[in-house]
Amino acid sequence: MTRRKHKHLVRDTGITVVIITVVLGALVAALYFAGSSAQKSKNPTENPSLTVGDTFTYKLSGSTVLGSADAVTPKEFLQYNNTEYYQVNVTAIQGTHVSLETIWQFKNGTQVTNPQVIDLSTGACAELAGFSYLYPSNLNLTDPLYPQETSKLVVNNTSTQQYAHSSRATNYWATEDEFIDTTDQTGNTMRYDYIAVFFDKQTGMLDQLTRIQFFTNPEIQLTTTWQLTSSNVWVVQ
Repeated sequence: MTRRKHKHLVRDTGITVVIITVVLGALVAALYFAGSSAQKSKNPTENPSLTVGDTFTYKLSGSTVLGSADAVTPKEFLQYNNTEYYQVNVTAIQGTHVSLETIWQFKNGTQVTNPQVIDLSTGACAELAGFSYLYPSNLNLTDPLYPQETSKLVVNNTSTQQYAHSSRATNYWATEDEFIDTTDQTGNTMRYDYIAVFFDKQTGMLDQLTRIQFFTNPEIQLTTTWQLTSSNVWVVQ
């Protein structure tokens, strides 16, 4: 009787060990996939809200305030008020890299097209002077604009933007900087630069931008605005 009971206990113990092993294995697997999902949710390309063929069209405008007799509006600044429209087209998406083609159409019939590639992990752009106002999707308050960028810029606010037949969650960031012209030994030549950007939370694409630059020598203020006017992603107007 003693030996049979002992064997029975050994068999029960073996079954218990198997059950515990299976449960622990399932728990480890669940934790692994949960961690994997959490990592994926932080990756801006795992939930791509942009698709190839998406288009976004903007109205550009500029205004000038001359504060001194020798102040003159820069010729390159005049192009903003001579703009018919500025269109951004998504041409390819590969990992964190989004390829764009921009069309800058002027009122005189002139058209300028440029390619652009933006890395959504760092914010790095292939064309430094090209369109750069695209961000990872689904950013929240205080999230960095780009997860690996070193500028420390973050989402300052979130709100809801009302459109003609829909509403969209919108993110906002702003910053201001001061620059000194080191070639002026007096230190009187400075530029103050302020920029405020609203962008669509789901797609990460620019919605509205205001940039104000103030120069001290000569004294001049330049204000640039971008406003989304149409898109094939949602009805804007």
